[in-house]
Amino acid sequence: MLQLNNIWFGFDDEFLLEDVSCVIHKGHKVGVVGRNGIGKTTLFKLIQRAYIAEEGEVIVPANWRVAWLRQDVPTTHRTALQFVMDGHKELRAVERRLQAAADRDDMLEYAQLHDTFDALGGFQAEAQAGMILSGLGFDKDDFHKPYEDFSGGWRIRLNLAQTLSQPSELMLLDEPTNHLDLEATVWLQNWMRRYDGALLCISHDREFLDRCVTGIFHLERRTGTMYRGDYTTFETQRAARLAHQGKAYEQQERERVRIQRFIDRFRTYAKMAKRVQSRIKMLERMELVAPLRELSPYSFTIDAPRAMDRPMLSIDEAALGYGELEVLTNITERIYPGDRIALLGLNGAGKSTFLKTIAGELELLAGTRECGMHTTIGYFAQHQLELLDANMSAYDHVVKEEDWAQRQVRNFLGFWGFHGDDIFRPVSSFSGGEKARLVLALIAREKPALLILDEPTNHLDLEMREALSAALNRYDGAVLLVAHDQHLLRECADEFWLVRDGAITHFAGDLDDYEELVARAVQVERQASRSSLPSRKDQRRERALERENRREMDQKRRAVEADIERLQSKLSELAATLADSSTMQSIDNRELQNAFRRHGRMKKELEKLEDEWLALASDD
Repeated sequence: MLQLNNIWFGFDDEFLLEDVSCVIHKGHKVGVVGRNGIGKTTLFKLIQRAYIAEEGEVIVPANWRVAWLRQDVPTTHRTALQFVMDGHKELRAVERRLQAAADRDDMLEYAQLHDTFDALGGFQAEAQAGMILSGLGFDKDDFHKPYEDFSGGWRIRLNLAQTLSQPSELMLLDEPTNHLDLEATVWLQNWMRRYDGALLCISHDREFLDRCVTGIFHLERRTGTMYRGDYTTFETQRAARLAHQGKAYEQQERERVRIQRFIDRFRTYAKMAKRVQSRIKMLERMELVAPLRELSPYSFTIDAPRAMDRPMLSIDEAALGYGELEVLTNITERIYPGDRIALLGLNGAGKSTFLKTIAGELELLAGTRECGMHTTIGYFAQHQLELLDANMSAYDHVVKEEDWAQRQVRNFLGFWGFHGDDIFRPVSSFSGGEKARLVLALIAREKPALLILDEPTNHLDLEMREALSAALNRYDGAVLLVAHDQHLLRECADEFWLVRDGAITHFAGDLDDYEELVARAVQVERQASRSSLPSRKDQRRERALERENRREMDQKRRAVEADIERLQSKLSELAATLADSSTMQSIDNRELQNAFRRHGRMKKELEKLEDEWLALASDD
């Protein structure tokens, strides 16, 4: 089991973790939660031995292999399939030893290593790597593309695929769903449920945690508390604990006030000195119970304009795409005030293309798009985080567009979690979550009639996701949404549009129906992959045939080597004869010509044998 025993760790003389302890058994799946900056990733670094605790110890069993999701991986020419298979380091080591044994013609070791290769799943490794890639949204055409040809988000997916392919007893996943779409998230949920090792997963996706974990380790106020059950169970337990803690705090405060009054009243009385000192010690020993201070730091709303059109936006017989590339065809749709529409579909089906077109960032290839006179649009997409001016602060971004007093700016930004001097920090120092909050705040300030949100919860913590969900439900305008956050979709979407095969259809079911559809498709693909794998009997037959072929090749090569040796011996003898002057004088001209002809034939035959030997060696 993994043990964290009384861990203390910090930076610059300020502790981030204080007296943190927990025990994780094999098969235990734990979600690590807490606000951004609380120390979740630091905890993972301590387990990986990248950081060393100042006090306490981290104990990982010696026989446990640890796999973790790396965010920054050097680019490589390795193909996607090769890169994922590289995660199985033991298998790669056996492959290298197999090649070395073949080079040495060590048939006994070669045969033994083949058994090890089989035991490690070597004959299934490529198919399993392909299955992982498919589950995470890669097409088969992508399997043989170099890692360096993929964009940043897809590289993270490849890093995740390599992590999943690595045999391990402990797996550490830090925000594994951040760059996944809904379909890949559903696939990952199913994969994680089948994983038989110990799992620690940092995530801000509550439904993902509900589907995958059996425990929650909650970090707050520099320490951690373990809860049994999924995230919903954790919320219930924590709410009850905080409510009880609130009452206990009130009782304790009343007792502290009573004791302090006694001390103040009798401090100057000599006869009461012992009793006063007793009360002072009692006050010092009294354990402070933290008050109920777990209110969300976010309290924003998204106001819509008073006037809205019906319909707000119309698109008729439209073709959508880029240049000559047509992604969606013959699209006719309407959006009305109060609509809550979520787009479903595989990655690359055209969801973002549709959002960009509705937002007016892409021109139609054909057809018409009509926007009502009151239909102002607020559009959120990940690329907008990078459009913020890195040298400007949150305060600067607001006052650039609004003639507000500083108090008004402070109040507005405070609703979005920017407090005190944080409003004057440059954007260059912001985390991804802070940038996303600022972009959402700037959009909300405009009071849009139609909100278009493309993966708005990436980088947001759980409290911000809950606040966003609540704000969208209070919002009077229309919402068009793409998200892999299933909780957000369930809370905010009233209807689902399915983007598939170049068209958009209204999906009749709910999110559960769609997830079941995705899961069935994954199961069909998994069964097809398994059926394509050779049986163990076929594998044994194949290995036996390979060994037999190798023996035959080895016998042929040795026979050719013997022929070469005999011919070289004869050539040496004939060359010595022709080089002897006494022999040359004792034979006539005809015999001499015959000797030279034999020497030429033997040289040609030797060249032919050497070519044959090279061919046998290259086929080995």
